[in-house]
Amino acid sequence: MRKLLDPHHDYLKTEENVKKYLNSLSDSQLKLYFEAIEFTPFPLMLIQEYSKRFSKNRQKTRK
Repeated sequence: MRKLLDPHHDYLKTEENVKKYLNSLSDSQLKLYFEAIEFTPFPLMLIQEYSKRFSKNRQKTRK
């Protein structure tokens, strides 16, 4: 979490890079970030990635 919230971390300065970063996280890492959503500088993108990833998993298990 420290690397993600570091203000000097250049990688996360654009929306596209944030989306790529969130997409690259494992499920367990994404869940950890989601649990600490109040500390993230990009809560909406985190919610979107979380919803996208876990709504797909729910649909697969229902079939």
